[in-house]
Amino acid sequence: MMKKLAFAVLMLGMCSAVFAQSWPTRPIRVLVGFAPGGTTDVSARIVSDIVSKELGQSVVVDNRPGGAGSIAIETLIRGGADGHTIVVGSDSSFYQPVLRPSLSYRAERDLSPVTILTHQPIIIAVHPAPGWKSIADVLKAARSRPGEISYAVSSATGTQAVAAGVFFGMAKVKMISVPYKGGGQAVVDLVSGHVPVAVLGAAPLVPQAKAGRIRLIAVTSKARAKALPDVPTLAEMGYPDMDISQWFGAVAPKGAPNEVVARLSGAFNKALSDERITQRLLDLGLEVVGGSPEEMARRMSREMLVWAKAAREAGLEEK
Repeated sequence: MMKKLAFAVLMLGMCSAVFAQSWPTRPIRVLVGFAPGGTTDVSARIVSDIVSKELGQSVVVDNRPGGAGSIAIETLIRGGADGHTIVVGSDSSFYQPVLRPSLSYRAERDLSPVTILTHQPIIIAVHPAPGWKSIADVLKAARSRPGEISYAVSSATGTQAVAAGVFFGMAKVKMISVPYKGGGQAVVDLVSGHVPVAVLGAAPLVPQAKAGRIRLIAVTSKARAKALPDVPTLAEMGYPDMDISQWFGAVAPKGAPNEVVARLSGAFNKALSDERITQRLLDLGLEVVGGSPEEMARRMSREMLVWAKAAREAGLEEK
């Protein structure tokens, strides 16, 4: 009996190895849980050409916005686990069930980490019309008009909403959060002046700031961003405990063969090591991360409780 079991295990391993060598047999579909133009979308698209060349199949980015990225993840876990469909999401996409237990997935149970792609500061930006040039100006206006000034975020329960909620709570001001289905949509309303303030990721904001259409007044990370050295931190401006940033990573569904996950990780890391890709991302305020599936899994496990605590402090827990 033991010999038969050992033989079965050996054959299973051989079949898995053969499958990994022949994989992929069709295009790779990358589900992105936010609308086009935001940081998650940009992170997926910029690396897609090199990933495609490495895997020998086209890479198709499929935007499935909604639910702070959870709609894309739920779509992923309802499909097959052969690695032909993956998700590129924000850290908060994977942590959503902490705030919303009604969601059908759990990161540790249903997802196989591939690699972390990029990291970014979260930026507070303003439309130039009100004349605000610093965070002090925004807070002064908010205190004089409590509950009247609105700010855009890319989703109602994402890391950007967490950062905004924590900071405005620290500053003891009341402002109105206006959630969108991605940073690309939110920045359109900021540029047009429909919302005077935004708390968003770097990718949709930096090009508009370079064009002079908006002003970047602060980052929520502890240290200044490498790509935005002239933008001050909130910690510098009297809020030393403020330190929230954001990353974006790729995941496969749980059950995808380890060899397939390793090939996906290798392809993404090859793209992230390309100097042209690194520079394109840096120009948008994004820093490359990379690393193994195991490193991503450890980071997710370590950060989840910290993120959940911050989200609850921001008042975002599901009622």
